Amino acid sequence: MGKTCYMAVTVNLHGTSVERRDVAEEMLFGRFSYGKYAAAIGAARLLGMLERQAIQATVFVPGSEAERHPDLVRDIARAGHEIAAHGWAMEEYGKDDAADAGLLMRTHDTLTRLLGTAPVGWRAPHGRLSRQTLAALAGRGYRWDASFQDDDFPYRLDGDGGAGMVEVPQTETLVDATLWGLRATHDRLVRTWREEITALHAERCFISLTLHPRSDYGSGRASRVAAIEGLLVWLRDLPDVEFVTCGGAAAAARDGRLFLRQ
Repeated sequence: MGKTCYMAVTVNLHGTSVERRDVAEEMLFGRFSYGKYAAAIGAARLLGMLERQAIQATVFVPGSEAERHPDLVRDIARAGHEIAAHGWAMEEYGKDDAADAGLLMRTHDTLTRLLGTAPVGWRAPHGRLSRQTLAALAGRGYRWDASFQDDDFPYRLDGDGGAGMVEVPQTETLVDATLWGLRATHDRLVRTWREEITALHAERCFISLTLHPRSDYGSGRASRVAAIEGLLVWLRDLPDVEFVTCGGAAAAARDGRLFLRQ
């Protein structure tokens, strides 16, 4: 076919901010300890796998996780991965514009201070946001969003409030939590992802794989990382595949290398 198929690997850095929505700090033990696994083991294991595969990922970081684990976030950036904003602490957007704006700025300032450069990409913690959310992001210089799951190609967000922004969509089937959350076996996840990727690749769609470093609905466990690494090795053998960050996909869409919905 000869047309490049762009592929992004994204990581949602969900740690204890997930649990702390519902339980107090002192209760983060036992069955509430999944988020601790993400920072202690899961993130390093996932990032090590990406380093072996020479893949630069886009890592979506909640502001509260960056505040709690600044060295981890700096290490991720030093490894060459793209850092993007992911809300403050797993809140929902689109309900209170004033509150949303404050949280967006808090996360923006935290990541900028920590890394020395301002993030230009964003993903809603639960995929819920409003036109006002996008307008607030655009007003702070954000260039792309990766929250939606409504297309197989990037598209412009000018008509949705995000002036000058591009949507870099996800694929629900290719979010690890979709299957790990249902206690899928490793074989089922790999089989499902191979079927989905094969079909998207045949049409040279944009492909976005979303991973989490947690041990419950994420891919932080050793056997899960091994299964995903095997899938990425297989994927590399497909013709005309190029791995990009979400920012790279947005840039490719803008300059015509990747199909862009109008």
